[in-house]
Amino acid sequence: MESFLLFICILSSLLSRGYSLSCIHCLAEGELSCTGDEKKCPSDTYVCASTSTISIIEGVARKTFSRSCEKRSSCGISGTIGYLKGKVKTATSCCFTDGCTPSSPALPSDSTQRVGLTCSSCTSLDSAWCHTLETIECTGDERRCIFKATTISGPKYSRSAVRGCATKTLCDTGSQSQDFGNGIKVNTDVTCTSDSTDLQLNLLLLTMVSLLLANLMH
Repeated sequence: MESFLLFICILSSLLSRGYSLSCIHCLAEGELSCTGDEKKCPSDTYVCASTSTISIIEGVARKTFSRSCEKRSSCGISGTIGYLKGKVKTATSCCFTDGCTPSSPALPSDSTQRVGLTCSSCTSLDSAWCHTLETIECTGDERRCIFKATTISGPKYSRSAVRGCATKTLCDTGSQSQDFGNGIKVNTDVTCTSDSTDLQLNLLLLTMVSLLLANLMH
C-alpha cells in the first residue's frame, strides 16, 4: 500500500510539472526540409515547429527552412516584411507529438494595396545595423514599421539587417534566440512601431545629436 501511494505521489508530481516534447532541431538553406538531432523542449508550452522563409535583400534571394521547439503561440503564424529592395515572407506550422514532422508552412501572398503608413527602409548584408533617409509606403497587412537584425553563428557566420514595413504577426513574435544544433545559433532582434516615418526620423536624429554631444563633452 505504501509503495502504491509513493507511485501515485511521484506520478502526480510529474503531471503537475507538465510533459515536454522532444523535437528535431535543424536549419538548411535552399531546401524544403532538414534533419537533425532531437532535443527536449524547455516546457510543456512548446511544440514542434517548421518555419519556411524566403527573403530577397539587395537582389540576393535566400530560402531557409528550420525545425525546432517553438511556443504554441507561434503555430500557424505567417507574415511579411517589405522594403525598397525586396521582401521577406515567412510562415510556421506545428505538430504535437515527440519527434513529429509538421506540415509544410504556406507562405503569405503579396498585396499592393496601400495602408497609409510610411516607414524608413534600408538593408544590410554584412552588418546588424542600417540607417537611411529613404522611405517606403506600406501595403497589404504590413501596418507596422520594423527594424530587424539577424546574427547567425556557426560554420557560416553572417549578420544582416532590414528596416521597413511588417505585419503585426511578425512584430508580436519579437526578438528570439534559437539553437539549431551543430553549432548553429540564430539571434534575432526586432523593434516595431506603428508610427509614421517622420516620428522615427525625429527620434533617430535626436539620438544622433545626443551621441554627438556626449562625444564632444569627453
